[in-house]
Amino acid sequence: MSQDLDRRHFLTTVAAGTAAAVAVTQDAEAQHRTPATAPAADFAATRPAGFTPLSRPGQIVRVNKPGSLRPGGLFPKPEDARAMVNRAVIELSGRPDLASAWRAFIHPTDRVAIKVNGLGLRNMASNKEVVEAIAEGLVAAGVPTANIVVYDQWDSFLRSTRVSTRGLPSGVRMVSHNGTALAPETRVASGRTQYARALIDATAVIGVPLIKDHSLCGFTGALKNMTHGSIKNPEAFHRHLCSPQIAELYNHDAIKSRMRLHIMDGFKAVYHGGPRDNPEHRVALECVLASTDPVALDRVGSDIVDQLRVAHHMGTLEARGLPPRYIDVAGTMGLGVSDRTRIQTRIVAI
Repeated sequence: MSQDLDRRHFLTTVAAGTAAAVAVTQDAEAQHRTPATAPAADFAATRPAGFTPLSRPGQIVRVNKPGSLRPGGLFPKPEDARAMVNRAVIELSGRPDLASAWRAFIHPTDRVAIKVNGLGLRNMASNKEVVEAIAEGLVAAGVPTANIVVYDQWDSFLRSTRVSTRGLPSGVRMVSHNGTALAPETRVASGRTQYARALIDATAVIGVPLIKDHSLCGFTGALKNMTHGSIKNPEAFHRHLCSPQIAELYNHDAIKSRMRLHIMDGFKAVYHGGPRDNPEHRVALECVLASTDPVALDRVGSDIVDQLRVAHHMGTLEARGLPPRYIDVAGTMGLGVSDRTRIQTRIVAI
């Protein structure tokens, strides 16, 4: 009997010791746990109560206006850029006027971030005339200027856009994260990163991408504008033609839950030598494209680059060994429509 009691005591002691060891391990893990280990859903934006923004998968509106560039062919005429942006938003929304068109995508209580792209330097950056028109549209929709911010990765990139607070509605701010103004670390399948605080602080985001080829991923447009320009360590996500990294970064709730609209600045395009400006391979397109679908927009944008390359006796991106595979990956993730047969581009001439 005493041996049986001793055995029970031994087993009870071992079990208690194991439980204590597990508890200590769990406590240690908890002490080292940071917001970086939180699920992606913890970074999701909360929409205004009762508001569902308009989404049009596979739908693109392209507004063309010949002669919309100023003499020299570098920058758009302000009045033409405004008219083209406004028309694109109205046509995509199906609403009768500018204010109601913007309210289809943005609620007046939203905190809105406008993500520009200045990597291509002054002559191939998101044009200030486009950005100013977007900000004016948001104000028309009832968004207070204090709730609107224009942001990019670096101060120098912001300067490249020529955007300044003098040209924006009074109260609109401009910020760059400079690799330091960041949210806590988080994870996607390809690795760890930190998203820009300007992005996370917003409840809604408008992207202002360009049409450019890219030496690392083939094409850079709506998806990549939002990913690599909004994180601390973009260089860590460049392997394998940035695929599937671009799709994974966009699919994180830090971006996915906030995106409302992309206004693609198509006044010019670079079809070779990008993503920086390459005057020898830069052409005027004089268009603005609007869509809620970044995948469809990038499919159309990359096709434009391929068409330009063929017209100038160059191989396609695929032939060059730079197919933008991440576009298909993004489609399989449900971020938009990658199948050309399911994409509809409505062309409007003004």
